[in-house]
Amino acid sequence: MKISQLKSGFVNLVGVPNSGKSTLINKLVGKKISIVSHKVQTTRFCIRGIRNINLNSKIKSQIIFVDTPGIFLPKKRLEKAMVSAAWSELKLTDKVVFIHDVSKRLDNNTKEIIKQIFQIKSDIILVLNKIDLLPKENILERISEIRNFYNFEEIFQISAKNGSGCNKFTEYLANKMPAHSFFYDENTVSDLPQSILASEITREKLFKNLNHELPYNITVETEKWDINPDESINIYQTIYINKRTYKPIILGKQGQTIKRIGTVARKELEKLLETKIHLFLHIKFKKNWMDDPSKYSSVGLNYNA
Repeated sequence: MKISQLKSGFVNLVGVPNSGKSTLINKLVGKKISIVSHKVQTTRFCIRGIRNINLNSKIKSQIIFVDTPGIFLPKKRLEKAMVSAAWSELKLTDKVVFIHDVSKRLDNNTKEIIKQIFQIKSDIILVLNKIDLLPKENILERISEIRNFYNFEEIFQISAKNGSGCNKFTEYLANKMPAHSFFYDENTVSDLPQSILASEITREKLFKNLNHELPYNITVETEKWDINPDESINIYQTIYINKRTYKPIILGKQGQTIKRIGTVARKELEKLLETKIHLFLHIKFKKNWMDDPSKYSSVGLNYNA
């Protein structure tokens, strides 16, 4: 039967750092488009992931999920740009979903953020993530506690890690999307350019393999992308550091650390791009890269936020 109605809209995923937004968007889209790390503030800019759903034989819905940087009290220029991006997206979206790690209680900072979101949007959906970490009675206790503070449009219990509750949540959103032609081609899963995705994959591996502070002071840029006659791809990336002392840490003894990082990044890129990858990593000292406007504009961040 011919599809007679299309629905399409934007859903903003917001929350404090480490609430599981990036893991969730990857699960909902069905492909890795956002990098994941146990360290806070991993996501630096807004990433869109697209999911198409047949609601019935006549209605088809397209949800554009927007993964935003975690909201926190920013101090540095980069942090201010990240948080500003998260807030600015709220005004442009059809639905706002606040994601909360259910294993944690609502602290004053989280309550204040939710209060500010309600000032922008009156109909917020709450997603309690990581339900696999708590017994059911504790989760019900958390829900009861939350209902005393806020009047959410709907509350969903999910595990972004194992997918529990995600289908019910997605179907609800698909039905709530406004009547509109699709914004993206049905084969598109993200609006993120492949070169930026490749940079993000390498940055994720740096996050996972380096000590606590270092990842916040580095960024990765894909400088060159060559497709070979055999369809393999040569990817040349620069890791920018703002202190010279970081270079030997990233290199490791006899270059073993950067070799390991390059290998895991290459394997993941091969899986995502479904072709052989030759990855070349270069470390470059640039003391004030965090104050370079081009590093912000290239990923849609406002340098002057």
